[in-house]
Amino acid sequence: MSARSILTFLLAAAMLSGCATGGKKPAPKPGDTVFKKLEVAGVKLGDGKSVVRKFGSAKKSPLSGGDREVYEIYKPNAYISMLVLTFQDGRVRKMELRYFNGPTEHTLTSAGGWDGLRDYLIKRFGPPTRTGAAVPQLTDLRGLNAGYARFNGEWLFPKADRRIHYIALADAKGGVGAITFLDTSPRKNLPPGTAGSGEGPGSVGGPNPGF
Repeated sequence: MSARSILTFLLAAAMLSGCATGGKKPAPKPGDTVFKKLEVAGVKLGDGKSVVRKFGSAKKSPLSGGDREVYEIYKPNAYISMLVLTFQDGRVRKMELRYFNGPTEHTLTSAGGWDGLRDYLIKRFGPPTRTGAAVPQLTDLRGLNAGYARFNGEWLFPKADRRIHYIALADAKGGVGAITFLDTSPRKNLPPGTAGSGEGPGSVGGPNPGF
């Protein structure tokens, strides 16, 4: 093979290599794939209203009205004080997990504290999109002043049509943490979903947020 032929071959190989690498899609965010497996006490975003029957403690919330039905579930498992499910078009559009520290509740501590919950979310879904008092709250829990929060932040996943909000307030007397998972997909395209498997959380050897 002549020197000219070798040069032509190398140039062609370099061009093909550049096309192969240049066409690669960026790696997905951790949350884009983990949402497919996200389950809280056997409930997934998109599930139908039949999931409510799994919980004997489920009560319809006064927040229900208009185009949404809200159910409050006390102690959906041993690690979460309350699970609040918001249904629209008969499907779960929002799941809110509440953790408390107080005279009778210690789920915030067992979940690792306000900072343990934050670190768990970061490990599972990546760093938050933004944090600070100006981040709008998604929780239906009233009276949480983000200006005094230990943490107030959100994770946005437009490709997965998902959004997470987490706010926590805590001091030596007690505390509260609320994690909200929101389905942001167009409602007319909301997948039908099926009831969750009912599997519980993993090992209880360390801090456990219950999902």
